[in-house]
Amino acid sequence: MDWETGFKRGPFSDEQAKEFNKLFSQLNENQFQWLRGFLTGIDPLLQNTTSFTDLNLAEPELKQIKSVSADPVWILYGTHTGNSEGLAKQSAKAIGELGFETKVADMGSFKVRELKTIKKLLVIVSTHGLGDPPPEAEEFHAFLHSSKAPELKHIDYSVLALGDSSYTEFCQAGIQFDEILEKLGANRIAKRVECDVDYEDGHAAWLQEVISKLTAGNGGSIQATVVEQKPLIKLETVYNRKNPFPATILNKINLNGRNSEKETIHLELDLKGSELHYEPGDALGIYAINSKRLTDGILNLCKLSGEERVKTHHGEKSLFDALSDDYELTPLTSVSLKHYAELTGNDSLQKIISNNSSIAEYIHGRDIYDLLQEVPYKLSPDELISILRKNTPRMYSIASSQEAVDDEVHIAVSVVRYEGYGRYKEGFCSSFLSDRVHTDEQVKVFIDPNTRFKLPANPDSPIIMVGAGTGIAPYRSFMQHRELTDSHGKSWLFFGERNFTTDFLYQSEWLQYIKDGVLTKADVAFSRDQERKIYVQHRMMEKGKELFNWLENGAHFYVCGDAQHMAKDVDFALKDIIQTHGGLTKDKADEYIKAMQQSNRYQTDIY
Repeated sequence: MDWETGFKRGPFSDEQAKEFNKLFSQLNENQFQWLRGFLTGIDPLLQNTTSFTDLNLAEPELKQIKSVSADPVWILYGTHTGNSEGLAKQSAKAIGELGFETKVADMGSFKVRELKTIKKLLVIVSTHGLGDPPPEAEEFHAFLHSSKAPELKHIDYSVLALGDSSYTEFCQAGIQFDEILEKLGANRIAKRVECDVDYEDGHAAWLQEVISKLTAGNGGSIQATVVEQKPLIKLETVYNRKNPFPATILNKINLNGRNSEKETIHLELDLKGSELHYEPGDALGIYAINSKRLTDGILNLCKLSGEERVKTHHGEKSLFDALSDDYELTPLTSVSLKHYAELTGNDSLQKIISNNSSIAEYIHGRDIYDLLQEVPYKLSPDELISILRKNTPRMYSIASSQEAVDDEVHIAVSVVRYEGYGRYKEGFCSSFLSDRVHTDEQVKVFIDPNTRFKLPANPDSPIIMVGAGTGIAPYRSFMQHRELTDSHGKSWLFFGERNFTTDFLYQSEWLQYIKDGVLTKADVAFSRDQERKIYVQHRMMEKGKELFNWLENGAHFYVCGDAQHMAKDVDFALKDIIQTHGGLTKDKADEYIKAMQQSNRYQTDIY
């Protein structure tokens, strides 16, 4: 933007306009947003003064507002990809602008002795794996549940829980933190809010309630309302989760060879004009559209035409359009199952939702169609909408470095197709990208930063990358980045798939990286190429002594792929390697791993 021309139109001299242009052109987005908030904040003071210099007379009032409470508001977060961290910092900013001192800390570095001095505590935590807290939060979680945990009657608290309702243990980590804090005597000042993948609205509602309780605790002297600030200057359109960018598909390539049992597509999308920026390790969020076949099938089951008008979170529209664009029909989530059970009052469903294990067993492989077919019920259009989860984006690890591809972004997608419960089924977003959208057509995307899966700050640090299937995607971005930034750190890839001849994703590129010296070593495991299945953890064990030496020399360790099996097996193998080749006890090996996690030398991007 030409700031200088804009300021010249205002009451500024040419010299002032030049200075403003110089300053504003150097601001990043965070700095600009802070400045915007500052100007908005002093606006009421300006209205009560006769000149700008009179602001000096208002300084005592401003200082008084900044010290409304002697007790800081602590915000502890436990995060896997950085979402909880981002919400913690947003919350601190909003609360801080009301005059409260805030302290933000991740659970991994938090000192439990601080609990005895804390009076106001907010917890923001995601659920990791199968209902577990994120690795950095495990130690704090265990402490609160141990005999060493103190009474916390002096603490006022509230919990924001992040999760994904497609998993049975939805928001379990947040639920556990909320329950143990209450058990230890802490006073809940705002009820726990459980957020699905689209967490923004839930966070805003929770923060509004928290702020109202905090301000009420100070005699109600502060008028607090969480509102969206309007920019003082018209900004360029910002594309994000709530306002995705329509990216054009430039290229679509099947990465698997002929006769492969798998289907993996490489997509290249055009971000030109979006001003979107990403770093290696970030993810691309994509909104898909349901297939007409599935949408029509559900309408037929419900004996509805699809022309009925319904009110959705995106406004009023036809039921068909709502089912196609605004809601998910697959997979079946625990939340949808519970809502349908309550709506129908069906005895068999009531029994299923009575415990998590039966819920997990029932929803596995089923979708909304299966539920409606197995337990028929006359649903109105609005009732049908009420049991569905909002259309949530699917996240794909970015497989490119922006330094290498400029206004493009690349991803690798494993297409899901299977038979289940007597029907042909397919992955919601993967089949959309494979079958229902084509080259030169557009998809809605946004960048989802992952602050917990990043290359070392020191480009000379060695890295060890472990991935299976499309878990290789972020390592492609790592190599592109290291090649262009002339990094000298060693790199070692462990990659696993089914068959060498058909499933070695990006094979020619990896061979070229080795030839050029960008990739130092590569060990591959193709599970179906021999009678005994071989996986990446087996290759790690074979090279255990060398791998441990890399760790001792400061290597950063990365894992990307399946959370339930591969990531757990890799973690077990890594601990065994450290114990065996480091000559450590099991407890000491666990401490070694914990130290790596806390120093961000052990990072995972698992799903």
